[in-house]
Amino acid sequence: RASAHSEFRPWGEGEAWLGAMAAETKGVAPLLRLGVCVPSAYDGDNIFAKILDKREPAFKVYESKTAIAILDAFPMAEGHTLVISKRKGSTDFLSMPPAAAAELMSEVHKVARAVKAAFNADAINIWQNNGTAAGQVVPHPHFHIVPRKEGDGLFKYPPSATETISAEVAKAMQDKIAEALNPPKPLRKARFGKISSIDPDSTGMNFNLKVLEEAKVVETKFGTFYEVLCGDSTGSVVVSLRDTQQAVATKDSVIILRNASAKMVAGHIRLAVDKWGKVEKSDEPMEGEVETAASKNISATEFELVASK
Repeated sequence: RASAHSEFRPWGEGEAWLGAMAAETKGVAPLLRLGVCVPSAYDGDNIFAKILDKREPAFKVYESKTAIAILDAFPMAEGHTLVISKRKGSTDFLSMPPAAAAELMSEVHKVARAVKAAFNADAINIWQNNGTAAGQVVPHPHFHIVPRKEGDGLFKYPPSATETISAEVAKAMQDKIAEALNPPKPLRKARFGKISSIDPDSTGMNFNLKVLEEAKVVETKFGTFYEVLCGDSTGSVVVSLRDTQQAVATKDSVIILRNASAKMVAGHIRLAVDKWGKVEKSDEPMEGEVETAASKNISATEFELVASK
């Protein structure tokens, strides 16, 4: 490792609002010279990645399997230390997997306590920036630990609002945060079955079918139904539709059956979709050739009812 501080290039972030932008004027790497131009993809040549790979030197004070801690090359105060994640691939703390972020925070806590004790500090600032708008320059998760003394004048936060927020304003913000913390679960992508897999006991199946004929009206003691022959690459089947479902089943159209079940009518299979399912027109054309051979029409096969023993 180099012993002269002048041989080191800076690895502090250089946040303007903390008065450390001088780091960007001292022969720094291109990334730092560009100020807050942080790429969205991880840059394996960022200064912290180079330090982790020992391609750049650093004044290391601590290392674990999760993180390293080094002295900031351009400190804001005596003992200014950086805790850097050893995990590459994330550009900031928020983009880290939760478990890895939790492990890093444990190391930050440990190093911050040590820095406070080592420099007899009255207090500690732990600064962490996520994204260019927050002042982040180096696209790698890290924390600044800065020892503070009473009256050091290093940094003061802007004054708080003079009036408390109203219940109405607070409620709107509460709702936004609650929604972000509890996003709706994405719908699982439907798995589509094939006609050849249908048997008399099939239930809860999804199909993507081409309508092969015009629907025929069928009068039963339960009401009026519409039957239409549909097919896929494995065969064909008669689909039984209610009045509210049959409009989409025009000849040569492609329809989607969701939560379909096999129904037995006089020993023959029909596919039907009850109120818990859905029949809709597909926006996508049918993939592959439809099997129209009469021998592959499973509704033409007569099943014998066998009493269970």
